[in-house]
Amino acid sequence: MTQPLSEIETILKKSRVIVTVGSGGVGKTTSSIAMALIAARLGKKVGLLSIDPAKRLADALGIKLGSELRRVNLKAEISGSLDAAMLDQKAVFDEMVRRFAPNVGVAEKIFQNSIYKEVSSNLGGPLEYMALAKLETMLRTGGYDLIVIDTPPDSHALDFLARPNILAGFIETGVMSWMIKPFHLAQKLGVGAIFKAGGKIMGGISSITGMKMLKLLAEFLVLMEEVIIGFNRVGREVSVALKSESTGFVLVSAPYNNAVRSAQHLLTELKQNNYPLLALIMNRNLPFDLQKSVAHYPALESGVDPALRPGFDILTSRQRYAASLAEQLVSKARESAGKDVHLLLLEEQGQMIHSEETLWSFADALCNARSFGDQAKSS
Repeated sequence: MTQPLSEIETILKKSRVIVTVGSGGVGKTTSSIAMALIAARLGKKVGLLSIDPAKRLADALGIKLGSELRRVNLKAEISGSLDAAMLDQKAVFDEMVRRFAPNVGVAEKIFQNSIYKEVSSNLGGPLEYMALAKLETMLRTGGYDLIVIDTPPDSHALDFLARPNILAGFIETGVMSWMIKPFHLAQKLGVGAIFKAGGKIMGGISSITGMKMLKLLAEFLVLMEEVIIGFNRVGREVSVALKSESTGFVLVSAPYNNAVRSAQHLLTELKQNNYPLLALIMNRNLPFDLQKSVAHYPALESGVDPALRPGFDILTSRQRYAASLAEQLVSKARESAGKDVHLLLLEEQGQMIHSEETLWSFADALCNARSFGDQAKSS
């Protein structure tokens, strides 16, 4: 007889894109990997992309990851597959230039432009946008049944949520046209001629930034016009994909005050951006059997060895605090999502997650996670 699917398996079965969010140190990256493994076990072709700046994904999977998706060797009995990649900002930037530049010659000129070299490698902030560009490529060409995106922790995840339309306003308000228009003339007359003709307009800027920088900027803006428009189109398409019925967000937290506070903040952001919440996971709870013993402790206190009572008191206090935090998180989630959201409680693992075997152990624990309400009843 076929075993019924767990709640997390049901979610993975019906989804095409899963985005995990959460604060640092709660097991978000491990949960992302575990969900990808579970989906592969369900027979899905899975793509996994990490933009976690701590780069823990490669270590956990035991393989060297780069910007290109690479097949992960799974157990023989797994019917699905898993490809994984670690986001490389410049590699994705280069990929988008090759895709949207009008021809190979323009693409090569962009690659040689000093401003592009700096922007593509060192500009702060675009990492999350590059992830969305990579996601669009995976959706368009990868043939994946499920894509799991592991986001950076905390405030960086908020950047990720805001990135889809980051270039839309830049183009739609006419800023791009306003900046580029003089440089189209520069192409016709020659850069030197336009700087001479526009001396009254650009003289002040030139005295501050230098003529060489202005020329580089002129070339950069002209060359990048179609690429930036392409970026904008990708952002729009991904924005739609992130809000489709087959996409959802999984928020990972832990029974710590800072983690829950961060999770509540992320719930607000999800609501404001109209992103669907699929599941809440609270990791690192006391083992379920231990929780049961702690729940029975008050009635049995007189029969407990006095030397063990301080330990039971500490565990009781910890469990009550964890239950209080879980209640706060569920309440906030239901308020934000406008529906009955279940919080999945995951037992704290008694081992480091450092190999395929321990990853599968964590994946099984995730499948066996209990709903917060059900856990309260079982105690």
